[in-house]
Amino acid sequence: MSIALQKVTTMGCPCYAVSEATLEQQLLHFVEQNIAGYSVAINAEKIHKYNTSTSLRQVIDDSVYPYPDGAGAVLALKWLHGLSAEKINMPIRVLEIANKYKLSVFVVGAKAETHQQAVNIIRERYTDINIVGTLHGYHSEAEIVTAVQATKPQLIMIAMGSPKQELFAHKLIQQTGFGFAVGCGGALDIIAGKLKRAPEFFIHNNLEWLYRLVQEPWRWKRQLFLPIFFIKLIGLKLRHHLFNK
Repeated sequence: MSIALQKVTTMGCPCYAVSEATLEQQLLHFVEQNIAGYSVAINAEKIHKYNTSTSLRQVIDDSVYPYPDGAGAVLALKWLHGLSAEKINMPIRVLEIANKYKLSVFVVGAKAETHQQAVNIIRERYTDINIVGTLHGYHSEAEIVTAVQATKPQLIMIAMGSPKQELFAHKLIQQTGFGFAVGCGGALDIIAGKLKRAPEFFIHNNLEWLYRLVQEPWRWKRQLFLPIFFIKLIGLKLRHHLFNK
């Protein structure tokens, strides 16, 4: 399978316009072509840190699939580039695609109890996934790399929170040279019932960040830059509109 992926630079940060209609084909492209790499969920925070963090910038630049994940990235793609994109529940869609095509998967992340509960539910819910290995998130990076090297999965699901999972995915793929790694954030906690995902209203109205903030108030410091980000985005949109009439 061969596909054309057009990468744009939005507010300085590379990103693809991804939708439900394109995701499956794009994911299978990486797997079937044996492209070793990893995805990065691009949101307002990542765009901000891309311009302020050298280490995260390198990780995003080296990723093969930076995709929009949040209102900031989706709106930036639409307003500044005229591209339609969607916020996709990537971990669940990856599980669904892996189940459909019987792909081999390694699951890593979360606390031991939560991890085991989530893996049990995944096994029950997605019976055609070939789960070749699982490790909770409190194993050392060396142990995880060794286990992945031994099992050679097609997909590696890493639920360590951001940006830790992206930084680790970068190291993992560099050391193993195979597989496609997908950051899963709190997906295992949600699958295990420890956290609730935002209702559809919040998701479709670009308010999922607010729902998560209510559930996890400690995130408030991470949200302080959002007003500045959106003021900058609106300013760029107005400039784009004025100079492209």
